[in-house]
Amino acid sequence: MSAIIKLADVTVTRGGKTLFSGLNCAMRAGEVTVVLGPNGAGKSSLLLALAGLISASGTIELHGKPLSAYHRMELTTQIAWQGDLPPTEFGLTVRQRLELAAGESGEDVESTAATMDIAALLQRPLGELSSGERQRTELSALMLRDTPLWLLDEPTAHLDLKHQIHCIQMLKSQRDKGRAIMTVLHDLQQAMAVADHLILIDSKGGAEYGAAHKLFESRKLTELFDAPLTQQGCALIPDYGDCK
Repeated sequence: MSAIIKLADVTVTRGGKTLFSGLNCAMRAGEVTVVLGPNGAGKSSLLLALAGLISASGTIELHGKPLSAYHRMELTTQIAWQGDLPPTEFGLTVRQRLELAAGESGEDVESTAATMDIAALLQRPLGELSSGERQRTELSALMLRDTPLWLLDEPTAHLDLKHQIHCIQMLKSQRDKGRAIMTVLHDLQQAMAVADHLILIDSKGGAEYGAAHKLFESRKLTELFDAPLTQQGCALIPDYGDCK
């Protein structure tokens, strides 16, 4: 299967600092790629570069065509990017936010809201929601945009445990429907549950791409995060020391 998006020797530099260099990877329909690394390593910057929102050196191709050759509106039909929670000063309700996302796609706002457990919030102004409710609203808006590629920056941020699980299940469902997804996650168990491939960005200018089952390894991830991890069955667990 041909790649939806392909990176060759990609380097991202911001503020005069090279965040990572020499990244080679490809994303295909029906695959989830999880980006892991310490704070400030360049995970969010990678997503911004793939969305065409910041520049990068090297080659990024979308459907075999350089990303730079696309007009901004063309990119919005191919790539959906979800990052920090947007401002609420525009006074929109949840329904209005979702209707804007759906546009003329014909996607059903109410069924999507029910899927993400925000049906009861449709008439509420965004400014009155908790951070978790707003995050679920933005994830619903993402689902209403029928794009082949999703770029998600910490989609489980702000969510309680129930909705974190729900979010990971939703990503699996979208992958099974043929969506290509790249997501930044901090929770290793969530990453292990959903990742087909990993990108490890080490905060020292390095980036490594590979199959998840090869890169989920305690020594490698202990080095990546500079934090002790222990293997328990198929899980990698942070070592917090003995329990009281």
